[in-house]
Amino acid sequence: MTGAARIYIDGNTNGDYTSTANGRITPSATGTITLEGDWNNNGGNTGFTADAGTVVMNDAAQNITGTASTTFYNLTLQGTGVKTLYVATNVGGVVTTTGVLSLGTRPLVLNSNTLTITNPSIAAVTYTTGYVQSETNVGINPSIMRWNMGTGIGNYIFPFGTAAGTQIPLTFNKTVATSADVSIATRPTSTSANTPWAGGVTHMYDPVLAQDGSDEAVIDRWWEINSTATITADITFRYEAAENTLIVPYNTGNIGAQYWSAAWLPNSANIGSTPAVLAGVGTALAPGLSITNAYTPWVLSSLAAPLPVELVNFVTGCDGNNVRVSWTTASEVNNNYFTVQRSDDGFSYRDVGIVAGSGTTSQMHSYSFVDTEPTWGATYYRLKQTDNNGMFTITAPVVQEQCGNAGETVSASGNGADIVIDIYTPAESAYTINVFDAQGKLIAERYLSAVAGSNRYEIKGMIPAEGIYLISVNGTSGIQYTNKLYLQN
Repeated sequence: MTGAARIYIDGNTNGDYTSTANGRITPSATGTITLEGDWNNNGGNTGFTADAGTVVMNDAAQNITGTASTTFYNLTLQGTGVKTLYVATNVGGVVTTTGVLSLGTRPLVLNSNTLTITNPSIAAVTYTTGYVQSETNVGINPSIMRWNMGTGIGNYIFPFGTAAGTQIPLTFNKTVATSADVSIATRPTSTSANTPWAGGVTHMYDPVLAQDGSDEAVIDRWWEINSTATITADITFRYEAAENTLIVPYNTGNIGAQYWSAAWLPNSANIGSTPAVLAGVGTALAPGLSITNAYTPWVLSSLAAPLPVELVNFVTGCDGNNVRVSWTTASEVNNNYFTVQRSDDGFSYRDVGIVAGSGTTSQMHSYSFVDTEPTWGATYYRLKQTDNNGMFTITAPVVQEQCGNAGETVSASGNGADIVIDIYTPAESAYTINVFDAQGKLIAERYLSAVAGSNRYEIKGMIPAEGIYLISVNGTSGIQYTNKLYLQN
């Protein structure tokens, strides 16, 4: 091709472009190839002898396919239909790498293939209502958009969209001029529990909900982000409101980003803070991220109920007259041992037991310790975890009421929408039970009389909606008891 030469391949007679053997095109800088059929590269090469010219796909449903990957210089999508990849495809050129992908109004479906943008400019991809669809719902998403950014900085926009046609572009604001290629894939899931989980993820337990939180505390979408070098970036995630499956009040509270790297990081925390939305498209900005070449699937989770890295739960209970302290870890890194500590005033603690840790592991482990000499009345317990290098962390304390028949005990548990109250009292006593919702509003109040010995009461479903509720029990003897329960209709 020379000058402004044009080639037009009419699809009305099933016309496709197909190259075989070593067939290639030598384009001119202003030359254009417009086709209404499919692009088939069976030539065992990148399709062109030079970086120049423009290929325009200008019909309804069209495919880019063949036995070899094509590297287009300029690729422009027009017409009325969906364009689909059946082979890994590059846009931007091989050597010159200044070409542009122009989506216009058309969707480009990756179809379990990788689309590579070889132009490092932030302007290498343009679009209006068009988008790139990366929605392959498997554990490790093979529908990847890869951008060879070089040392460029600025807002690289990955123009993702959903199968329903909603644009949810991801903005990757690269802030340091480190040379890197960045690969991103994103997908929702067919169920509201974020399944299948991304490859390598072993749990989505939420300690605030005391259960799996993949549905109730996490936006129903995964992002998989990789870089060939460690780079710093601010990332703006976007999602459809329908993917907000969080429960009240988390569904309108602030959300932030977390990522998995053998555990959920940051530990029981989030990066960034943005209100969740119930309509339209939501955004969440995660600033100052350090993106590496490690496989790190990302999610957006509630700031009030983030996922934990290590400690899944830490609870106490009665074992006869003794106190059993139990805890579960989701993962451990260089964990040497745990120390169970006890206090009768909540301020001064002493060590009462040591339990060996499991070193480094990404598997769940459960532990327990029985305190055979608990203090009289309410007792405070906390857990100290010590690493191999001597560094340690200490949990918040939990309160355990007197065990056995020597004193008064109160406990509350949930059963669906019902609340079960268990009381042991050495003498007849009266109690006031208050139920509050997550906003502190009084939902119900009950007055109970207990006889000497064991008593059980059930408060049948009075809750207005599924969620977290605070149960408060106050006795005429002076005993006070509170507990958070997750209740559902």
